[in-house]
Amino acid sequence: MLVLSLAAVVTVGLAACASPEPDASPSPTTAGGALSVVEDELGGNVGDALGTAATEAFGEVSAPGAVMAIRTPAGTWSATIGHEDWDETMPMAADVHQRIGSVTKTFTITALLQLAESGRLSLDDPIEMYVPGMPNGDATLYDLAAMRSGIPSYTFDQSFQDTLFGDPNHVWTPQELVDLVKGTKPMYPPGAKTFYSNTNTVLLGMVIEQVAGAPIDEVIREQIADPLGLSATLFPTDASFPEPHAHGYTTQGTDDKLPVEATDWNPSWGWSAGAMISDLEDLLTWGEALATGEGMLSPEWQATRLESFDFDVPVYLGPGQDASQSAARAYGLGLGLALGWYGHAGELPGYNTVVQHHIESGTTLVVMVDSDIKAGECPADAPTTQGGRTTGPCDDPAVTIANALADAVGHPLVESGS
Repeated sequence: MLVLSLAAVVTVGLAACASPEPDASPSPTTAGGALSVVEDELGGNVGDALGTAATEAFGEVSAPGAVMAIRTPAGTWSATIGHEDWDETMPMAADVHQRIGSVTKTFTITALLQLAESGRLSLDDPIEMYVPGMPNGDATLYDLAAMRSGIPSYTFDQSFQDTLFGDPNHVWTPQELVDLVKGTKPMYPPGAKTFYSNTNTVLLGMVIEQVAGAPIDEVIREQIADPLGLSATLFPTDASFPEPHAHGYTTQGTDDKLPVEATDWNPSWGWSAGAMISDLEDLLTWGEALATGEGMLSPEWQATRLESFDFDVPVYLGPGQDASQSAARAYGLGLGLALGWYGHAGELPGYNTVVQHHIESGTTLVVMVDSDIKAGECPADAPTTQGGRTTGPCDDPAVTIANALADAVGHPLVESGS
């Protein structure tokens, strides 16, 4: 599941409908493990408040471990908690690599905007110009980047789900992914509404490769990772996973809601919408660059990105059902907005990541968790597990911890009572 849970306008689920070949199921309980502060340049009451918030929030999630950080102009606070595996054989380390899911979209859309800034494409170009035959072929690249194209998400296709969960090692090509929605009915006219569709970002990855004349992994490395010194950030072309990395757990694709290990599931099905890998330090750098544009885009083009939130465009929830966007939760050009925070969340089986930057205070927040298992008052079909929290909001684990840290640092990510 590539899901945007934080600073998002809609949560996109991938129903568990076909069981993969599971590894031995770990005990479905929230893993223990004391908080270990790796760095505390904030000190005093702030560091104590962050530690308490992290510990309490981790106790509410279904996950083996987490690594997290807050960086402000005054310094950095970072910590680990729990373990890299559900059997609790290895304490969580601060330098683990993790699959970052839909945080990949922030890299893909940044590369797209760079190509637009250089004049090699226009955001007004229709997708039909690059990938013919899609529903709403007249939707512009801007529409796709802002999730306003009306093109359905391939992740809802039943045959896709059967293959993903039946054979997690299956290798998908981008063309195979977008072909899953060819011939389907558009959800709404281009630009009329917002719906979080992974098809949009896969299509934009295909556009980037055509225009740049190079594989997208090379484009992102040359245009983003190398200039920013993101040495642990990569776009894998297979299921390989650099060391060190945490083991990831999910209940997606299971019938009994017992966690299975998804560490080595092939991420090709997410491609430019969700296949990338990074670590805590790189994401702290990236979170600030993403929100400020420094080193990535000119001030004019970064302004275009930050001004792309349109609260008059409703969120599509289904036929005849819409919801409003606001400064508390909205989606723009590959970027979410939540009460002054700009960033993205990422999720795919086994992993959940949150990257946010609060421009006014200069605060960056990153949380990485080795589980995508939700907890709270969740629908019956949500990917939860036995023994997890059953009260309060139905949230992903990294989201729960990120919300707590944001509160502790004095800049909430969600409105009180929501």
